[in-house]
Amino acid sequence: MLELITVTIFMLLAAMAPGADFALVVRNSLLYSRRSACFTAIGVGAGQSIHTTYSVLGLTVLISKSLMLFTIVKYVGAAYLCYLGIRSLMAGGGPHATEIKPAEKDISAFAAFKQGLICNTLNPKAPLIYIAFYSAVLPPDISQLGKILYGLEFILIVGGWFVFLACIITHPTVKNVLGRVQRILTKALGGMMLYFGIRLAFIEQ
Repeated sequence: MLELITVTIFMLLAAMAPGADFALVVRNSLLYSRRSACFTAIGVGAGQSIHTTYSVLGLTVLISKSLMLFTIVKYVGAAYLCYLGIRSLMAGGGPHATEIKPAEKDISAFAAFKQGLICNTLNPKAPLIYIAFYSAVLPPDISQLGKILYGLEFILIVGGWFVFLACIITHPTVKNVLGRVQRILTKALGGMMLYFGIRLAFIEQ
């Protein structure tokens, strides 16, 4: 039981730590509908499934040690974050969320899912988190089945946290309050993603 609690706390802290995924989910929650925000969150969770799969297969260290793989993932991920950040900074519109018409401004569920998936998958810091998770957090004698089950829990916790965050922000009352400063928040989150993208481009292996 203590092991389960310890592992779960690690997962929650990893999920809740501010980062590119957080900025993207909050941004889409402010700009689009609850459906789009939730599909963005589900995309982030789906990205976790990719990290879990290669970690269980023992490929985590290979990715972190391979200069070519690390560099490719780093620059593609950085470019994508910078692209989203610049789009947010250049976004127009009025200051109130109520002025945005979902039928005209919303994005498709697939587009939202794809944004979350790409943002999470192309983060080269993720393999490092999974190295720590599978080598330091989990007991060394854990079975392959145990690794898979904890990996599934990680996916559910990360995806669940971001879906919860999306639902909170897109609640009419919360969104109405945030809508008063939506334009400022959107640009601030765009700046945050641009910052993460630039920082990512200069991260050392």
